[in-house]
Amino acid sequence: MTGKRIMIVDDCDTTRKLLSYIMRERGYKITSASNGIEALEMLATNPVDLVVTDLNMPQMDGVELSKSIRHNDMHSDIPIIMVTTESGENDRKLGIEAGVTTYLTKPISPQRLLYEIEKIL
Repeated sequence: MTGKRIMIVDDCDTTRKLLSYIMRERGYKITSASNGIEALEMLATNPVDLVVTDLNMPQMDGVELSKSIRHNDMHSDIPIIMVTTESGENDRKLGIEAGVTTYLTKPISPQRLLYEIEKIL
């Protein structure tokens, strides 16, 4: 058991549940949020070791969430993995410019995701 804390941010309940299951099986402690605003509220009281976020979400998308995390002194060093269906070079560039540590496109295998998480943590 790693005990590392990961926050999953995705507006799709099914995706949050699937990612939570994959990561819990590997021993990670999981919290989740359905959008960037909810994620920032949770980070204020529940620090994490890594954020895994979608790009497209209502209210606050993954790019804005990443920028907010990077501009907050308390959270600026948290690694961020963006997992999205958006495979365009412009989307990738926006993610990287927002401070995303790793940009992955769906579909992604559980093994690849866990590899990227373990590489970062």
